[in-house]
Amino acid sequence: MARPLSPEKREALLLSAMQAVAELGVMASTSSIARRAGVADGTLFTYFSSKEVLFQELYLHLKQSLVTAMMSDFPAQADYRQRMEYIFNRYVSWGLNNALERVVLARLSASGQVTADTRALGAQPFQAVSRTMEGGVEDGVLIDAPISFISSVIESIATTTIEHIEKSTEEADGHRQLGFHMLWRAITA
Repeated sequence: MARPLSPEKREALLLSAMQAVAELGVMASTSSIARRAGVADGTLFTYFSSKEVLFQELYLHLKQSLVTAMMSDFPAQADYRQRMEYIFNRYVSWGLNNALERVVLARLSASGQVTADTRALGAQPFQAVSRTMEGGVEDGVLIDAPISFISSVIESIATTTIEHIEKSTEEADGHRQLGFHMLWRAITA
C-alpha cells in the first residue's frame, strides 16, 4: 500500500519552486527544486508528474494567495469607483506583503508555461471583479475596452505603485492615492 503524500513536502516543493523561479525563471531544474526542498529528485515526481505540472500548480497556488487577499469582503454592492479602489488597494497590499510571490506570478504568467486551462482555473475566483468591469463598461462608467485590457492597465499601474512604495515607504499613502487616481482616470469613460 502506498504511503500517503505529505502536505508538508508538497508545500516545501511549491516554496522551493517559487524561490527557483524567482532566481532562475522557468529554466530552473527539477533537481535544484527538489534539493532546495530537502527531498530526493524522484520525490518531486511523486507529488507533481512533471515540471510543467509543478508550474501549473505553483501558478494556482499563487493565484489562491492573491484571491484570499483580494476577494475577502469584496464590496459587490458598492459603486464602481469604490469597487475598483478596493481591487486596486487589495492588489497593492498583497504585492507589498508578498514581493516574492508577485515576481514569481508575473514570471510564470509571461513564460508561456501556464496553460489556458490553468489560467481559466486561476481566474474563476475573480469573477466578481470581471463582472464589476463588465458592468462598468456596459453602464458607460468604464472605458469601452476588452476586460483583459482593463485588467492589464490595473495590474500595470498597481505594479508601478508597489515599486514606488517599495523605494519610498515614507510616501506610501501618497503613492497609493496617486496610483488609484491615475488608474481611475485611465479606465473611466
